[in-house]
Amino acid sequence: MTGLEKILEQIGTDARARAQTILQEAENDCTQMAHEYAARSEQTRERIEKEGEETLKALLLGARAQCEKEHTEILQSMRRSLLDEAFARAKEEICSNQYGKYRELLIALLVSALMEQHRAEQQSIAFGDEVEPIERIEVLFGEKDRERFGTAVVDGARRLAERRVGKEKAAKLCLAAGCAPIDGGLVLRFGDVELNCALDVLMADVRRELEGQVAKILFGDR
Repeated sequence: MTGLEKILEQIGTDARARAQTILQEAENDCTQMAHEYAARSEQTRERIEKEGEETLKALLLGARAQCEKEHTEILQSMRRSLLDEAFARAKEEICSNQYGKYRELLIALLVSALMEQHRAEQQSIAFGDEVEPIERIEVLFGEKDRERFGTAVVDGARRLAERRVGKEKAAKLCLAAGCAPIDGGLVLRFGDVELNCALDVLMADVRRELEGQVAKILFGDR
């Protein structure tokens, strides 16, 4: 064997050995990578499962909270509706023709409003404020009440007010020519000032004071 042949043979042997080493290293690398990817895949699967469980729990908790919120809102809406109906019926009962004391209630409201105006006027005078003289104190009713007993209420209030604010002030009380856009109660007007004694306003005040007691009767609230 010539020297060249020996060199070629040695090169072939070295190449095959080197190739075998490279293949073995590549196989080892692939195996290592496979293990690493398998581990990562398992971690990813566990993370996804955990996140999925947490997401499901969050969804269930959110759904439950939403249901409880809607349930509470429905109950509150029903309570408001029943309270609205209770006070609306009370107002209807007060305004009905069968309610014998409604006219007396209007007289009492009118006298009370007149006394309030009189007290305010007297306080202004006491403080030295300039008070513009009032020639007429007009009473406005809703259309139905004005027809039914507007004149009777004003006359009754005028007689009763004479002992509270004096004949001169009571004599200025008169039935207004027009009507007020109210459904029950009255409005006292003197000059540019009005005292609103409409039944809706009064019932709102009464509701603020008595709603708790009415709720206790309707719903057994403590």
